[in-house]
Amino acid sequence: MDNLHLLEAFLLFAAPGPTNALLAACAVKRQNATTRLAAQACGYGIAATFWLSLRSLVPPATVQLVQLVAAAWLVILGFRLMARRAEATENGGGISILATTALNPKAFIYCVAIVPMDIEAAALGIAWIALLVTTAVTGSMWLLLGARLSGGKRIADTIAGAALIAFALLLVRPLIPLSVI
Repeated sequence: MDNLHLLEAFLLFAAPGPTNALLAACAVKRQNATTRLAAQACGYGIAATFWLSLRSLVPPATVQLVQLVAAAWLVILGFRLMARRAEATENGGGISILATTALNPKAFIYCVAIVPMDIEAAALGIAWIALLVTTAVTGSMWLLLGARLSGGKRIADTIAGAALIAFALLLVRPLIPLSVI
């Protein structure tokens, strides 16, 4: 992977998204950052292993299926976050981040669009490590941003929940025919 691919990966994972919204919300609530970063790494590691090993077999319809599954999860998680009581927000944060990250379409985009298709099998391991390092850096940036924000736990959950639902709507927008819009 050359510097352009690394820059593309950095910009992709630094962009606002569902995992980053959850990381920032966890930081606002002063939750354990190490656990959240580990959950993010596991989620992206699982997704990247899956997509990198199957990318030559991926049919075009898979993109739409991934978008629908991810959108459904984001809506469920968004409503769960907005409906929680403040004392209930401490439980399940790492699991929510892991699941959200594993379903995050950014891993699919990275593995299928950024990592060159003609890359040698041995270099796929380097691409996988580059993904984990890049997401650790960008995830840390979002944790630092969240830590700088003021506000209570409840407002952080509400904002993160609304952001997740907005991301879900953005994911399904390309799947809706223009005549319906």
